[in-house]
Amino acid sequence: MSEHPILTITDMYIPGSYAAITAATEDHQWSALTERLERTARDYRNTPSLHTVAQLEGSLYAMTRADREAIEAWVEAEPHNPWSWLVRGLADTYAGLAARGEETADMLTEAEWEQVGMYMTRARAPLGRALELGVQPGPALAAIGQAATVMGLTEEDHQALMAEVTEADPNWLPAWANALARSEARWGGSLAHMGEVLKLAEQAITAPELHQALTAEYWWWRANRAAAIDGDLVTARGHARAGLEHCPPGRMRANLLVQEAQILSAIGVSAQEVAEAWQAAVDASPNEPDHQFDLGLAWVVAGDIEKATAVFAKLAENPSPKGTDAANFLGRRLARGDRGFPRDRAAAERWFHLAAERGPTGKLNLAELRLTDDPQSEEALALCRAAIEEGNGYGALPLARAHLARGEQAEARAVLIDVPADFAACKYALARGLDEGWFGAADPLAALKVSSSVLPQVFDPYLSVLHMTLLSAQGHWDAAREHGGWLLQETAEGRLELPDPLLNEVQRLMAEIPKPGLGGLLKRTFSNTRLRMEVESPELWAT
Repeated sequence: MSEHPILTITDMYIPGSYAAITAATEDHQWSALTERLERTARDYRNTPSLHTVAQLEGSLYAMTRADREAIEAWVEAEPHNPWSWLVRGLADTYAGLAARGEETADMLTEAEWEQVGMYMTRARAPLGRALELGVQPGPALAAIGQAATVMGLTEEDHQALMAEVTEADPNWLPAWANALARSEARWGGSLAHMGEVLKLAEQAITAPELHQALTAEYWWWRANRAAAIDGDLVTARGHARAGLEHCPPGRMRANLLVQEAQILSAIGVSAQEVAEAWQAAVDASPNEPDHQFDLGLAWVVAGDIEKATAVFAKLAENPSPKGTDAANFLGRRLARGDRGFPRDRAAAERWFHLAAERGPTGKLNLAELRLTDDPQSEEALALCRAAIEEGNGYGALPLARAHLARGEQAEARAVLIDVPADFAACKYALARGLDEGWFGAADPLAALKVSSSVLPQVFDPYLSVLHMTLLSAQGHWDAAREHGGWLLQETAEGRLELPDPLLNEVQRLMAEIPKPGLGGLLKRTFSNTRLRMEVESPELWAT
């Protein structure tokens, strides 16, 4: 009998590897999963290296991506299998980290912290059971350390945990990486504390390249802090270069190169240098779709459309979400002939066809392209409806436009009403249509109700400025002034970003509000065709 497909995977970075292992987990292929983990763990113990660590860690992570029911079924089917318990504990740990997010602790609500705590607490028992049954200790101990750190591990307990790692599985790099992250100043540590972790790791780790990778990660943390916290980009780049000096090939080298590319972009070097830095990062980790997309954008900015097209075309073949984004990106650029791309309708349609097979945004882009030829194309409008059903409410815009062209005002209004508030451009179109009488008699009060109900849920700059204007037109001077003042203050303090034409419009309206009897003038001015062309994004509404 031939081996199960997941047993022939020798490199977790090969596209499709994670998906194949996740699928095997959901198909309850317990013996193949166990054999996969036993083999990778044995390889890691025999030859500790970045490669063998990545194969075991990646295999485990792929299994945790399976449905919770499948993981629970594995534990129930094989309660004496240490790997089943480990995967269950890791799944809860990763779920807790995802719930924790990247916000600072004070930004999480009490309910969110309860969710984090629930996952992290639930992870401890299966991780402990896996250790009792003799699982490879590094992954379990690292997960226990992650959970404990998030929930507030004391320094004494952390030292005890690292002593256990040093004794039981000294080459498990993720455990050392967790300890290094905990020792960073934002977790209450210091440079001296991070240095102690490196020194301890040097004494314990037997594979030199693993310690080199950890040293590179130390410099990554220092560069990250210098750039993000201190705002010192020159020092940040120096730290990144120090990390690259002896960093072996692998994920951390790629991370440092990505970091350097981001720093170079921020310090204003030439677009060509930035693109070359991104190229180096992608060369170091060629199977990272996010980095490939960034590389494509960098070549666009550098003006090398041929290289950008090659990057996006290759990425579009990848069925990942970023691959779909690449297909949509190419289609939009070629359909419009902008940002240096030639206008090529046939090529744009091919890319949109590919994206449409994968998701709603491609369907909507393909519909919009066809509607330029025939504004009443039933095939295109069917694509819009499909996009809405699949979760992209922006399909309501061309649908409503088609209804209006047919004189179906009630249908146009209903389409825009049904869309969730998250699709604020549709609500902007609804409010503007109500105010200007697109759906029958003008109803500015109904328009104000729309903006008043949507803006507390989702901020949209166009709807927000329209809301200010509607308040003024209704004579709510204080409310209009308060809303405008809030917009200006939030923009000045960097919490909101208003395009310049909109910012100028808010400033102008603020200056005009105190004048008596100005509501009608404000409304007429905001409805001016020239002003609309200046301040509105052409993707939002074309009427």
